[in-house]
Amino acid sequence: MAEAKHWARIAEAGAPLGMALLVAAYRLGGRGLFKVLLLPVVAYFFLFNWRARQASSDYLHRLARFAPEAGVRPGPLASFRHLWQFSLCLLDKLAVWMGHVGQADVDLHGRRFIDELEAKGQGALLLVSHLGNFEITRALSHRYHGMRLTILVHTKHAANFNRFLQRYDQDSLIELLQVSEITPATAMRLHRKAAAGELIAIAADRIPLGGAGQTATVSFLGAEAQLPVGPYLLGALLEAPLFCLFCIKEGGRHQIHFEPFAERVLAPRGRRQAVFAQLAQEYAGRLERFCTRAPLQWFNFYRFWDQGR
Repeated sequence: MAEAKHWARIAEAGAPLGMALLVAAYRLGGRGLFKVLLLPVVAYFFLFNWRARQASSDYLHRLARFAPEAGVRPGPLASFRHLWQFSLCLLDKLAVWMGHVGQADVDLHGRRFIDELEAKGQGALLLVSHLGNFEITRALSHRYHGMRLTILVHTKHAANFNRFLQRYDQDSLIELLQVSEITPATAMRLHRKAAAGELIAIAADRIPLGGAGQTATVSFLGAEAQLPVGPYLLGALLEAPLFCLFCIKEGGRHQIHFEPFAERVLAPRGRRQAVFAQLAQEYAGRLERFCTRAPLQWFNFYRFWDQGR
């Protein structure tokens, strides 16, 4: 990728001071004032960040061709709305961490699978994505008081942003673990967590920094793309069941979809890559379904389909 930066090396938009000002605005004037102040920020980002604008346009055009029923009309206005939805997702993240989004604001689909894990005291690996707002899962703590969750983050700026949010919830049972690769020490630590009944979340829609050997080529929205195989390697190491977790917003309400993905990842050494590639393709299909359902809520503002070229 000589021209395009890897997503993990793209600096996070916004500085701590700017975030602090937006938090103050939210406290003083709620969502209304927050949106007023956020609008010029999004407009500036749209006008001057051509990479994000181009990536949004690429995604929306592919989705429109792949799933006309999604009702996407690609163009500058659609890309601006895409970025605006991303900014509203940040607003919802803040609301969640400040305790302003609770169980009553969330519809949970697949509740019985979580209940079964809790009853068994069994841990699991959650495959998450950059679709919607994963932080909404914090609202589950009102129902599952002892639910512990470790979120694997791959970039320093993502960890910094989430630590900023954690200032507003000191009692959270969510741990952020910054990792660039799964080392034996990391795997052992996560294995202990899963054995103790904890949940571990890892993004399954972004490739690692390592490069060759850590991705699989899949068909996604009608074209070849690269997805990571790390989540499935980790699943094999943890010997834990895998679930998909998708969080989208529809009709002003948050929808959490908890879906079984694989009871166990069995990957014999000679077939490991083939097994991982098959699982990555299965995940791509699941993600396609939710992108079609919530087309402006998949937030990958970089050259997704050109990775590895």
